[in-house]
Parts: sequence; C-alpha cells; structure tokens
Amino acid sequence: MAKKKKKGCEEGAVPFVPVHIMKEMAAAFIFLGIFIPLAILYPFEELEPANPFVTPEHIKPEWYFLAAYQILKIVPSKVLGLVLQGIVILAIILLPFWDTKPERNPRKRPLFSIIAIGTILGYIILTVWGKYS
Repeated sequence: MAKKKKKGCEEGAVPFVPVHIMKEMAAAFIFLGIFIPLAILYPFEELEPANPFVTPEHIKPEWYFLAAYQILKIVPSKVLGLVLQGIVILAIILLPFWDTKPERNPRKRPLFSIIAIGTILGYIILTVWGKYS
C-alpha cells in the first residue's frame, strides 16, 4: 500500500514545528548563555538621572529639521519664525495651483526655476548653518 501524502508537504521535507522551533530555542539559549554572564560580570555604568526640566546645551535636532531650527534661532520672535515656516509650507502646497501653464520645460519657465533653485539653496544653507552654529 502506498503512503498517503500529507496535504501541503513535500516528500523529504523537514517538519517545522518540532525541528525548526528546537533549533531556534537552542540558538536563543546559546545567546543567553553568552550575554547573561557578560552582563553580570561587566554591568552598565550608571549615569546621572535624567531631568526632564533641563535641556542639555549640546542637543540639536536631526539634519532634516536643522533648517527650521536655524530659522527659529535667527528670527527674533518665535511666533514670527513659526509663521514664516507656515507660509513656506503653504506656498509649497499651493504651488501646483499657481503654476497652471502646460509647459514643463524649466528653460521656458525661468520664474519657477529661480524660485525652486532659491528654495533648495536656502534650505541647504540653513541646514549647514544650523549644523555648525
């Protein structure tokens, strides 16, 4: 009598549940056997406790927020800095509605090309300035 083939199993395949799980458990125990003694023998040094009311002097935002950070630093009023950033974001959102010409060649659209290059250069300059200030 021929053996019945289980549905979804190939002949000679290793069953997942007992074999693979045992291999994964063995790897986990080896990992724990190495790192638990290391953690006990070489504990992490305790640093000073965090104070949520004090901001460190050396802290800076990630690179993609440095331009906005620099605008907030150079504008005398924080509200004015936020309003300027809001106006820039609103202008970027409304740009497709202002630019209704069917022409897409940048050489035939010098105004929008100058605005785009100026915006990109301004962002790069403010980001670099924020990085090194």
